[in-house]
Amino acid sequence: MDIDELLRIGGPSIEYRTRHEVLGEEPESCGMVKLQRAIVEDPVVQGVLSWSRPDGWLGNTFHGRNGIEAGIRILCEKGLSRRHPVLSKALDALEVGDARLHQGIGRVGRALDEAGLGGSEMIRAAVFAYAADEQRACVRAQIAEALRGFESVLAVGSVDEITEQYGGRRIFRKGVRWPSVYHLRLLAYTRSWRTSERIGKLARAVERLVELSPVPEIYLRRGSQLMVPASFAMGDFAANLGETEGYGRMLWFQRAELLARLGVVPFVPALRAQVGHLAEALEDGLFRQRANHPSFKTWGTYAGLALERDWRAASRRTADLTFRALLILHYATA
Repeated sequence: MDIDELLRIGGPSIEYRTRHEVLGEEPESCGMVKLQRAIVEDPVVQGVLSWSRPDGWLGNTFHGRNGIEAGIRILCEKGLSRRHPVLSKALDALEVGDARLHQGIGRVGRALDEAGLGGSEMIRAAVFAYAADEQRACVRAQIAEALRGFESVLAVGSVDEITEQYGGRRIFRKGVRWPSVYHLRLLAYTRSWRTSERIGKLARAVERLVELSPVPEIYLRRGSQLMVPASFAMGDFAANLGETEGYGRMLWFQRAELLARLGVVPFVPALRAQVGHLAEALEDGLFRQRANHPSFKTWGTYAGLALERDWRAASRRTADLTFRALLILHYATA
């Protein structure tokens, strides 16, 4: 991995996050403070900052492309300091947990939480985790729930054991818990839960998910209504980078980064192989393979990975994908 070249071709967000997350540079250094000023001026960051309302809430909804969940995710991905007043105030507003917590998701969020499938409360906890804010009571409670969700996978021998047919679709059998992408994001971005025993149990659960892959879409049934848990990037834990393209490649990068952050890669042979294939894909220390699907560049609650201002120049696409590869390789061996 050519970190010096990445720092040369990458924009302020990539440079800041590489220096901080990978090289361990303190945010208070003169160079990092200068990069923060450049990040604040990023048009995408400016757009999200403009969503701020008097009480700190971002946007007009909770779960949606232009709501507080997406806004905080974007600001954190861009590398904005957690001490920036708009981001700090947004996190405090999110903790209040009033009726707005269900905007954009409605009764589905409550039902998914009640079923242990990751609803509004799990989403909120994951949003705090993006900002490395895991000491709030609502986050600690959901960390325990996320651990239970992954541990439930260990008892499953096949998807047929936990599903049944309804109206031509698979639905969860009553009482089944199953991890969503928010379970994965929450645990990937927090550290207070980590013990060798828990990481070992999570590694076994992920290995089981590899064995069960590809996992079909499974719905939660409430009366006659079918609800979809957040299965984004959770369908195929066995996929290798070279087997993906377009939208599927964006999913691979997201899932691989989260699993690397989770700390389980060294204990799951299939994941070690996937990370090895990624390392082999680097040419002269950079990731030059094409991956130009809109889902890389369109930010929201799920999609979006591009930190550069656009990909019209091949060097900016290369910088973004190399940065993601760097994070995966760094956290997979941390």
